[in-house]
Amino acid sequence: MKSFNCSKGIIDDILPIFGDLSKTYYAHLSKDRSEKETLFNHSLLVSKYCLKLIESHQIDHLLDSLIERIMELLQIKNKREWGSLFKEIFIAAIVYHDMGKINPNFQVIKMENESFSLNNKLSFQSNHSLLGAYLFSNIYFKKTFENNELNDDEKLTLYFSIHLFASTIIKHHNPSINFSLEFEKQQINDCYSFIETYNLYFDKNFCSSFYMSASNIFEEFGGIVANQEVYFDLFAITKLLFSLLTASDFYATNEFMTKIEINEFGILNKDEKEKLTKSFKTVKYYNKDLYENFEYYQSFPWEKLTERNASNLNFLRQKLTIELISNLRKHSDRKCFYLEAPTGAGKTNLSLAFATELINIDSSLNKVFYVFPFTTLITQTFESIKETLEIDNNYIIQLHSKAGFHEKGDGTYGDEKQLYLDNLFVNYPIVLMSHIHFYNILKGNEKESNYLLHRLCNSIVIIDEIQTYNPEHWDKIVYFLANYAQIFNIRVLIMSATLPKIDALHPDLNGSFISLISNRDQYFSNQNFAGRVSFDFTLTEKQRPKNKEDKENYLIELSNFMIEKAERYASLNDQKVNILIEFITKKTAAFFFTLLNNDSRFEDYKILLLSGDILEFRRKQIINSIKEQVYPKVIVVSTQVVEAGVDIDMDIGFKDRSLIDSDEQLAGRINRNALKKNCIVYLFDFDKTSTIYGSDNRYKIQQTDKDIYNDYKEILINKEFHALYEKVFEEKLKKMKSNFFAAGYYYQYFKEFNFSKLHSEFKLIEDNDSQQLFIPIKIPISFFDNISNLEKMRVLTEDKEYVDGTKIFEYYEKLVNLEFDDFSLKKIELKKIGSIMSQFSISVYRKQLEAIADMLQPEKSKYGFQYLLNWNLCYSPESGFDSKKVDVSYFI
Repeated sequence: MKSFNCSKGIIDDILPIFGDLSKTYYAHLSKDRSEKETLFNHSLLVSKYCLKLIESHQIDHLLDSLIERIMELLQIKNKREWGSLFKEIFIAAIVYHDMGKINPNFQVIKMENESFSLNNKLSFQSNHSLLGAYLFSNIYFKKTFENNELNDDEKLTLYFSIHLFASTIIKHHNPSINFSLEFEKQQINDCYSFIETYNLYFDKNFCSSFYMSASNIFEEFGGIVANQEVYFDLFAITKLLFSLLTASDFYATNEFMTKIEINEFGILNKDEKEKLTKSFKTVKYYNKDLYENFEYYQSFPWEKLTERNASNLNFLRQKLTIELISNLRKHSDRKCFYLEAPTGAGKTNLSLAFATELINIDSSLNKVFYVFPFTTLITQTFESIKETLEIDNNYIIQLHSKAGFHEKGDGTYGDEKQLYLDNLFVNYPIVLMSHIHFYNILKGNEKESNYLLHRLCNSIVIIDEIQTYNPEHWDKIVYFLANYAQIFNIRVLIMSATLPKIDALHPDLNGSFISLISNRDQYFSNQNFAGRVSFDFTLTEKQRPKNKEDKENYLIELSNFMIEKAERYASLNDQKVNILIEFITKKTAAFFFTLLNNDSRFEDYKILLLSGDILEFRRKQIINSIKEQVYPKVIVVSTQVVEAGVDIDMDIGFKDRSLIDSDEQLAGRINRNALKKNCIVYLFDFDKTSTIYGSDNRYKIQQTDKDIYNDYKEILINKEFHALYEKVFEEKLKKMKSNFFAAGYYYQYFKEFNFSKLHSEFKLIEDNDSQQLFIPIKIPISFFDNISNLEKMRVLTEDKEYVDGTKIFEYYEKLVNLEFDDFSLKKIELKKIGSIMSQFSISVYRKQLEAIADMLQPEKSKYGFQYLLNWNLCYSPESGFDSKKVDVSYFI
């Protein structure tokens, strides 16, 4: 039995108001201005797409449940009456959002409607959003006021909710949403003159009073709220409304403009779920073996898996997968899960086991979102999922700047405008995106990111490597996840090799995340994982160098130590060895790279540099050469870009110690398959860790907490990361207990419905002064997809072996300045060229730009990129910036 009227029933009841208009009002003009869409027809299309989205994402039931939850928190007594009216107000905000297009100035100026004359006295000129919000609001202020079933407090909560929902109408053409209760009296008075247009006969003082006393309504509402949790629910339902309103409006307008009707919204149906599950269980031999011998692996005794060998390692991976599946089945009614798995456990396969189990347990789950911190992780997992589930681009999309314009199937399917909508609204069942993009959907106030919020309803969200970000925001991360999961029926999985359950950061949420591995130490301490890499701390006993001369001598001594260890390993392994060394700064990495290249002892070694100054194609060259074992002896000199998402398997590691997490991440690049012996990570202490991590609470505690400082080695060796994180959590909890909803602290913004601050005060990556530097070199064509597009752009060299960066930028300049009849087609072309441009670009800071200022071309540095004209004088793809030509002291 449904709690309230279904959305379709509500729409059927409220839509006829547009049919009663005495004159013909228009909502849109076609691009050639030959066809006009009536306001009534547009409202019909908006209602149609609203229902399509609600039905395809199964939102109606979630909406009813969320309203019931809000009623409990607000202690509503007349639940049926209040809930029914609240839901109608929610749906009406979508259907009625363009009511204000009856503004005669809008009709004359925007719609060229000759039935009307300009009214120059109107204070809001041709604007229709405020007028639409006013008309919508007063319909429901009156309906609430006249409802005799509701008491005064219940009416007050609805008055406030009407104002809150009206803000989505006021801002539906803005790039972002915000909530304001300040209105100009003249504008409110002018709005009243249009009441009767819809055959509404309301008293003027009645109508204006709700706007002139809006701040009082908000204040009184705050006075009767007994449970602070309601603020998040109202925040979330307002964002959901904004998502459905703007998406429905966009789809409806698109159908009128292009005559393309959208019926597919990237949802997994029953047959597709069964197909994906079957593929997961059969395509890979190890998964087929697992499901055929489930009980055997489950009951196999641990004591027989202590010896370190390939067979036992694979056995442990199977046991880990089975434990995940078994615990998931036991707790399938829970929303949030946590997976702590050691490096080498196969997290992608574990996550697919999680997803395929859940889509069969809960039939309402119909989408999967993967969330990563790095582009490299997205692209690797994208290919892995396609292979394991045997799916193509019709089912999966990756969202990042280097991905370009996603085309379905073989790249020839479908109308480009429809593909543009599928890209904009991410109409694919499996989506891979960055943490930044994902959290912008959850907390952001920007329209384009909020388009996607309704898609999270009834979905599975898998989040990896969350420890990458500053602990300052972890409480917010878990707060948003746990609350959204509860109200939107999202199943969340957080995966990490180092981070304990972060639900401990919230007293009210502690225990809300279920650990899918009951005894993590059985895996982490097993020699097949723990014995994969050993740590050597000998070099950390050496004093950190203080001046330039000391630093040069230190690095020379480090190279001496390295060649000794490298040659010893090679002598035991057929004269083959792969070494990885990571520094904290690009400057030091570049210096050491040059040092090794000038040292005759390293003549037999291929020396490679990986840093933020190295272009993407060169990174791929390096990774591929290591995978294909092109060189018997390799040394990769790197910065922290190598810690996660770089899929290489090295034999020996060296690392300038920093955060414990970071040190463990580097170790994850060594002996990844755990099949080799004598693989060691040597830690040393060269650059100041505070240069990069000074604001990170983990670093502060590592330096100031005596126990952590003294036990650093044991924590790293025994994987006892919880020892550090308990201290981090403890510090965070001290602040939160007294300040959770206090003025000046983040959570206060929920009480204020300050959408802007909720977004801007929670940034996983802080704003910096970096810019994109375009380097117009020639890149081999093998690093690009869709060669036919490049040929059409005429950006290839004469021999068609390379993509010419100079020609690419010229094409981009022309595109930026070109006028398009259809803006969406320009967006498509910019998206296509954007992914190509990223192959020629690196991120640089202002001081770095100052160091190369005389080599830039100012005339070209005005399209979102700085253009490195004389790149050959200071830069090479293999070495980055030349320290002899450029002052790299700024290149941290």
